[in-house]
Amino acid sequence: MDAQILQEQMLLNCLRQQLDEFHMLSSIFCSPGELHVDDYSFVDNISAFIEGETKRLNAKLDYQLNLPLLGAAEKVQIRIELPHLYPGIEIPLFVVRAARFPRDQERLITERIERYIDREVVDKSEPYVFQIVSWIRDNFGELTKFEEAIKPPDQLLNVSQDTKSDNFERLWIYSHHLKSKTKRQTILKTARDLDLSGFSRPGKPAIICVEGRQMDTQEFWRTIRPLKWQKIQIKLAEVDPAVESTGGCDAVGSRRRFQGFREELFTEVGDQNDEEVPMSMSLFMKFLDNHDSGYIRKEIFGFDQVENVV
Repeated sequence: MDAQILQEQMLLNCLRQQLDEFHMLSSIFCSPGELHVDDYSFVDNISAFIEGETKRLNAKLDYQLNLPLLGAAEKVQIRIELPHLYPGIEIPLFVVRAARFPRDQERLITERIERYIDREVVDKSEPYVFQIVSWIRDNFGELTKFEEAIKPPDQLLNVSQDTKSDNFERLWIYSHHLKSKTKRQTILKTARDLDLSGFSRPGKPAIICVEGRQMDTQEFWRTIRPLKWQKIQIKLAEVDPAVESTGGCDAVGSRRRFQGFREELFTEVGDQNDEEVPMSMSLFMKFLDNHDSGYIRKEIFGFDQVENVV
């Protein structure tokens, strides 16, 4: 029992430090768009857990900094995910993303950050996200200059000429069911790490929509497809190859129909935290119509109209 109490106290202390650090960062990176949180309910959930108002932690705290490290016209995303026992026992995950970085470079940057944490952060019992962010900002050129050195010239040419990297794609994915919390977290984390927008509807049936650069939507599919599914398939892939000629990343953003990526249950108010409750078809259809996506009802369900279906 003493060990259990100690673990609980350690968890609460870590979560308090995480929130204190988050609020401190919010005051530092306070310009519009500098610090972004996909879902503030996660912050509220951690606060409620600390205060004893709930015994359930829904997710890890994660947020994103958007900083002009490549010039004012191109922001660099620094994605930060905090495990529950950070600081002290577990280390945070940093993912640095920019439009010009291929996925393998992002992994190399993450590995360099992890080595820096291991070697240079002396006191890991205190929060150190700001220390890492400051180090990334101060050493960004050194952190990323090996990009051309690790790729032969012909590979660099292929990356720049790969039109799929600039195509816009929207995938509509259908599965028999989605209940596993591990799968749900993997879907959320992967979509957010890849800067995809859309939604995931857990339960039975499961419906997932992701949209963004085609290289990222395909990476999302490669990540989730090997997970254990009774049945999963892409119902529709919408590709717009015109993005490259109309402004690259900005054009990708203009084609998005969803803001961010989150779970949607499409249940009535009293059932919003229960994925076992059947989906309200009328709410789902209204949601699709509000996002100019009503046509997908035929692809998924085989019909065009729905009236008072729950």
